[in-house]
Amino acid sequence: MSAATTRGALRPSVAARALLVALAIVVSLTWASLAHAEAVGLGASPPLVWRASTASPAPLSGNASNDSLYEICGAPDAGLRSVAARNGGRLARGEPSLPSDELAFTLRSAGLPYVWPRAWSMRGNDLDETKVADELGRFVAKSKAIGERRCGVARLSRDDGSSIVSVVVVDALADLEPVPTVARAGEWITLKAHMLVPASEAKVVLLGPRGLPRTVLASLNGNDVRTTFAVDQPGVWVIQVLASASTGPRPVVEAHIMAGTPAPLKFAETAAPGEDAAQGAANDAASLRAMINAARAGEGLKPLQAASDLDTVATEHSKRMRDMRIVGHELGNGDLTDRLQSAGITFRVRGENLAAASTITRAHRALWLSPSHRANLLDARFTRLGLGVTKSDDGRVWVTELFAD
Repeated sequence: MSAATTRGALRPSVAARALLVALAIVVSLTWASLAHAEAVGLGASPPLVWRASTASPAPLSGNASNDSLYEICGAPDAGLRSVAARNGGRLARGEPSLPSDELAFTLRSAGLPYVWPRAWSMRGNDLDETKVADELGRFVAKSKAIGERRCGVARLSRDDGSSIVSVVVVDALADLEPVPTVARAGEWITLKAHMLVPASEAKVVLLGPRGLPRTVLASLNGNDVRTTFAVDQPGVWVIQVLASASTGPRPVVEAHIMAGTPAPLKFAETAAPGEDAAQGAANDAASLRAMINAARAGEGLKPLQAASDLDTVATEHSKRMRDMRIVGHELGNGDLTDRLQSAGITFRVRGENLAAASTITRAHRALWLSPSHRANLLDARFTRLGLGVTKSDDGRVWVTELFAD
């Protein structure tokens, strides 16, 4: 989660056009056929199948929507069911569950704009439905619901007689009208989102194939967000709508657009800039500080100076997020400006990044991959950095990054 104070067409080659046509054919699969392909694909991991557009909601109908677990995890979503089936297929092959970054990427390939998905699974012989429901209920209760909770449930059977229940859960704060997955380099895109929770402000942040994130003008009329922009460089674009809701500014929908380039057939895990700098650090906060400053150095920016007063404010907020089990800028103790002023800290500009992840490295990676968070990490106006890192009983790290000048 991120908060801050401010913020000519190219013709594709013949080969590129052929690839785009081929991709358009591939993405025509229905939700049902996609979920079935994932569920039965117990050999090698099947290639990603990208939907033609990113949109929500994706209502689930038929017998699949009658699973009693939806009464626990949220409204049935066809796209989330296909992602749950893919994750279940991995587990059936003896592979680990999708890590957070690959899980989010898989949602994008499935044409879903939801942010911060969470995966749960249970496997065994003769699974007791009461136990499955109880365990899923405990998992869902770990996070406070914001917006409309939606989920997908997939059930798989293995040849050895064991079964797997795979679930993916999201909190939907906004829905997105279809945004094309594939576009021409230079093409103009119209984005329309509908807020599901009250919002006082909204903006759209673009992260292109090269350069820093940039904010484009967007209108918020009632609950509707609208903007138009051009994907003016060939490559992969990440589009993010950032809205100020009850817990402060946060991403509410996200989409990927392949401009003049084919969609990847599999997730490629790549380290975020600065990860190597964390080796040998004394603790998680020191690791994060080293990663942030190394990432800034890679963009020719000056390092941020450690600030103990900002550390104190950041640590208090991370503990509050951990205790409330929610990532948010406003958790009953004021927004960032209020918290800094209460601590007697003066500033010209300030910003805040928030995250919860399985490790400090994955937290840094998630913030780097998010357009609005990267904008704070690479803001040349900031000179000071405060960090708060704490862990919950399940080992999850809760991170607050405070930037100021």
